[in-house]
Amino acid sequence: MHHHLRQATKQPHHALDHHPLLAPLLRSDLTVAQYGNALAALHGIAQRAEEGILAFLDQHPQLFDYQSRRKVWALNADLAALGREPMALTTPFPMPQSVAALIGVLYAIEGSTQGGLMIVRLLQALPIAPLPTAYFRIYGDTSAQKWHDFLQFANQLRSREEIDTATATAISAFDAIHGHMQACLSQLAAHSSACESA
Repeated sequence: MHHHLRQATKQPHHALDHHPLLAPLLRSDLTVAQYGNALAALHGIAQRAEEGILAFLDQHPQLFDYQSRRKVWALNADLAALGREPMALTTPFPMPQSVAALIGVLYAIEGSTQGGLMIVRLLQALPIAPLPTAYFRIYGDTSAQKWHDFLQFANQLRSREEIDTATATAISAFDAIHGHMQACLSQLAAHSSACESA
């Protein structure tokens, strides 16, 4: 299952990693404003994904523990520390209606946490003032174990139909995230132009 998802989402994943709002997170010239922009944009996706995941799991108790994986609170804390407001979701995001679709959404959301500790190390080495990193430290030392647990859960899918559904949903999730990032980039550019004109 992991192989199918990784191969199918390779291109959209690459596009996200190099998006103008997210790529600065890995650069040594990152500014506080750029950091705030990235977190503000990520909030809309995290909130909608969390709502969809928890709504599905409410109907299927004991299926998968997501309570310990909630991330919106961390984004709220980081944005508050930066004095920034979250940006609302601008694109439709897939809401899981089956276990296979849930796995597709979780692959996109949980996979995004895997580079968190590396990003924290890079942020801590920056010359700018210490940045709030609750979101990127969300799992701390349990990050690898949580990813392993998710993959164990994902590997329950056996039929071709289920695998195809999970894969298609993961691709839709990545595409939605990219579309949202593009819209947020345009909003930020328009706001910057308005401020300069004022």
